[in-house]
Amino acid sequence: MNLREQQAAETRQRFIDAAFELFSQQGYGASSMNQIAKAAGGSRANLYLHFRNKPDLVLAKMQAIEPDIIVPFRRLFESAPHDGESIRAWLEQVRDIFLEFRVEFAAVEQAMSEDEEVAAEWLGMIRRMSYSLPGLAENRQRLQDFVSLLMSLDRNYYFLYVRGHRDNEDFVLEALTRQWLTLFSDHRPA
Repeated sequence: MNLREQQAAETRQRFIDAAFELFSQQGYGASSMNQIAKAAGGSRANLYLHFRNKPDLVLAKMQAIEPDIIVPFRRLFESAPHDGESIRAWLEQVRDIFLEFRVEFAAVEQAMSEDEEVAAEWLGMIRRMSYSLPGLAENRQRLQDFVSLLMSLDRNYYFLYVRGHRDNEDFVLEALTRQWLTLFSDHRPA
């Protein structure tokens, strides 16, 4: 990467960081492209050279964190067989991801409610993840179960860890442990 490309990448990252800081402070809907440019110490014209709109900023962040999100799922599938203890430990690893990316998940959630492009990318990420994990693509029922479990996990963890409603955390984690364990049962039709 030459100096010019490095400077462009740094500028682009400054805009993304400023956007997510604003999304965290005042919400996705209330944050304008003008405010993002100003918060990043740049101009609107420069911001628009890098991003067409707010969904583009969110999509860039989603693409950047996708590999980190997929890692614990790969580990889960690569380390089978499982019991309740290993599933619970895995759920705690996923919890750590949700806590690490709490600001990003909150912004993505807000953006999905306003922008179809962001919602489509979230579904695309689920699809890519589903087809990249061993034993899912060739087993339709297991694939369906995985997608359903993943969407349930996302909703539960959104409220527990992104929104901070942890009153019934153990109750929810016990249920999720049982549910995810069924995905690794040896008695599954092909």
